[in-house]
Amino acid sequence: MIPESKLIKSEITIRELSLPDDVVLARKSLIRWLALSLGLITPNESRRLLLDVFETLLDFHVKGDSPTTKDILDRLESETKAEQNPKAVYYHLLRLKEFGIISRKKGRYQIGNGNGQKLSELFRDFYLQKTNQAFDNIETALNKLESKY
Repeated sequence: MIPESKLIKSEITIRELSLPDDVVLARKSLIRWLALSLGLITPNESRRLLLDVFETLLDFHVKGDSPTTKDILDRLESETKAEQNPKAVYYHLLRLKEFGIISRKKGRYQIGNGNGQKLSELFRDFYLQKTNQAFDNIETALNKLESKY
């Protein structure tokens, strides 16, 4: 039997969602829509912290800043008017880093590799790279399979 779980390097989920006018009107709605489209959250996800961390990272990126964990915590506490659990914030940052959406250099986080690209370019490049890597192996497997017929 193939040890499937050991073969999985990563997974990507991209959902094709309609983009209604009411979603485009509110920033929080757009953040949730993006997170759902990009596979960062599941449908009907009720937890907000990942969305708040994601929004904070997007805001820093658009302003050309690379925040530290403390910067992120301070911003979250300022925005939510509530004390944040640092371990929970670290957890979500680690998830985003392991997924490959963010990177960390010298204690500072950035979306992508920090080269200052527009968000749309960063996410398109990220998902296309992941897809191309997956299809390279799929193509090899299909070619091997085809030769066996």
